[in-house]
Amino acid sequence: HIYTNRFANGTFYRRISPTSFYAMMAKAATDEQAELMVTEWLTNETRFCINENFQNENPSRCYWGLPSISADDSAYEAQGYWRGYVWGPMVQLTYWSLQAYDHVASVRTARKALCVQMTALFLDQWNKHGHVCENYSPFESADDCTGDKFYHWGALSGMISLV
Repeated sequence: HIYTNRFANGTFYRRISPTSFYAMMAKAATDEQAELMVTEWLTNETRFCINENFQNENPSRCYWGLPSISADDSAYEAQGYWRGYVWGPMVQLTYWSLQAYDHVASVRTARKALCVQMTALFLDQWNKHGHVCENYSPFESADDCTGDKFYHWGALSGMISLV
């Protein structure tokens, strides 16, 4: 119950990322599909870890949520540039995707939880270091940015709560 990227030759990419939620922005999913995508993937603590009570309930390896690859993927642990870091543009696009289904209670709840969690992530780095990170580690133990320390699109993570 998730969309995945399709190659030009018609085959599908086996890795699941926040781009899987972008189909919701186009309203390609039924309400039932959107609800399943949110409950089975976005708010699942082993996958994308979005949770309004993340500070008390999320595992430390996916504490901040919305990694760029599902946390249950074998490539996640390596934490490379596109293998797990949290990216502001992905946050913004996922927010807009969820917003398209705001009439579905579980999706609306997930969108609000995304706002809480990403704003906390942004403010954590800003309050500690004055950084607007290019990308962020999803790990609770991360103390600083994983990319550039001041990068324009990093602010998107904190801005979704203002939209």
